[in-house]
Amino acid sequence: MSSQENRAAAYAIFPVNTRLDEVVLSLNSAGFESIDICVFLSPGHPIADGVRSMQAKSAECSAHAGLENAVSWLSTFGGVVIPGIGFFVGSRDYLHALTRCDFWPDRNGGEALENLGIPAEAAARYEQSVKRNASMVFVNCDDSAQSEWAREILRLLRAEEVASLGNFEGLEKASGGTGLPS
Repeated sequence: MSSQENRAAAYAIFPVNTRLDEVVLSLNSAGFESIDICVFLSPGHPIADGVRSMQAKSAECSAHAGLENAVSWLSTFGGVVIPGIGFFVGSRDYLHALTRCDFWPDRNGGEALENLGIPAEAAARYEQSVKRNASMVFVNCDDSAQSEWAREILRLLRAEEVASLGNFEGLEKASGGTGLPS
């Protein structure tokens, strides 16, 4: 996308124990490419623990075949962010947004999320959720109709919160209510 104002996307917050492989498979089955997906993982997520372990014991990586498969799978995404640990960028759409920030654990804000077009107040809150105990899935879309389709899929996958860019008033909580986040 050439400008953040015109970006179409849907995004959702999931509990940290959500099977992201099932979320991504559902999105892929609905026609969304992995390269259009960016995931934000909590530093306490099992994959994050594995990445941290790989960084600390790079000589022992061959003993982590399952983890290597997970990292290989993550590398197919447009972007993966693990605050305080690192990030992968595989898509030009995410390159600018994700490389202009720092992901240190003690930093407040939501700069990466703001760079993706999420309103500042929500971005800061989502970033704090991810740092504590949540995962976030962001799906870059071609247009608003596609972002509404992605939003519906994320809602059906039982996300805690679901929204789309340009339709912030459409934020949905798991309880089914709508409105701006608190």
